[in-house]
Amino acid sequence: MSMEKISNKEIIDVVKFSKDKLIFVSKNPLEPSLDKAEYYIINFATGEKEVVTKKAYMLKKFGSSYEKIGEKISDFIQCQAMILKDKSVLVVFPNGQAGLFDSNGELSWIKELKHNDSPVYSLAPDEDSFWCVCTDENCVMRFSTDNYSVDIRIGSKDASTFSKPSFASSDGEFVYICSQDGSVRKIDKSTLIVSDVVEKVVNLQRYYKFKGVSIFCLTDGLYFEKA
Repeated sequence: MSMEKISNKEIIDVVKFSKDKLIFVSKNPLEPSLDKAEYYIINFATGEKEVVTKKAYMLKKFGSSYEKIGEKISDFIQCQAMILKDKSVLVVFPNGQAGLFDSNGELSWIKELKHNDSPVYSLAPDEDSFWCVCTDENCVMRFSTDNYSVDIRIGSKDASTFSKPSFASSDGEFVYICSQDGSVRKIDKSTLIVSDVVEKVVNLQRYYKFKGVSIFCLTDGLYFEKA
């Protein structure tokens, strides 16, 4: 595997900007206990990189009611978000707390996503559903946005399908699952067949696939691998 290093800074969020562009949010340490977020766009059609505002990032992440939602969420970068068909916004935090905001940015509900009392987190959209991971129970689950109940679960504590899954992302065809051992596996959305993407990447935190490019977010920076 040959990866090209794009940035030396840790990536803490990635949001789709357009069909050819992604917004990356990097952590820029100012002092030992103080970090500043930096926002920029990479155009995957041209390779160009440009700075983008926090406002543009929040608009793409939370939709037109981003200001109201931002007022209610203390750490709007840490959560993952999904804009639903009715323009409501689902957010999921790393501790398993989830919230739904209506199209006007008002909070409709808050709940804890759990499986066998273990937190369920991450958020990978799949049409009218979304996928999450449960590290402690060694499984991934798909929730319906109709009633927010689980309709598919893959893996278990005793199964070897995943190795403590820690992050989920998705594209049109697949759901990509990072595990704590540095592996990446993918779930075919149509068949639910699980297969390998990468056997092991040291210090891997997130993985995305966009425009044929594998995107690896490691603790020491951002890497791309082109097909």
